[in-house]
Amino acid sequence: MTETALVLPMSRIPSVQEFLNILKIKPGGFAAQLFTTVYDQFFGWSKDLRSEYERYYCVEYPTFANYLELAHEIYLEPAELEKAYILKIKSRGGLLEEAYEENVRDTVIDCIRKLENSYEN
Repeated sequence: MTETALVLPMSRIPSVQEFLNILKIKPGGFAAQLFTTVYDQFFGWSKDLRSEYERYYCVEYPTFANYLELAHEIYLEPAELEKAYILKIKSRGGLLEEAYEENVRDTVIDCIRKLENSYEN
């Protein structure tokens, strides 16, 4: 079974503390330990497609949008293409695993989007 990657356009990468705060997790506890790993999955282990394009593929593809569409089959709105980071995140199991009964992926993504919206306001 092939799992599709999540694509997350971001203006900036939040700190671990901002991430835990938006999820209403107190530092130092077990939940903070678990969700620091989730933070790493989203922001540490993900691939930044914009950086990858600028470093390796800008001579091969005329635009960043072409690169996303042709190399990754990713189609983004113009406003999303303007974000500083286009993160491609592959779930590595655990709390983000879709098959896991108590999956928190959607809750985390909603909180990250709220955090992103607060940057833009």
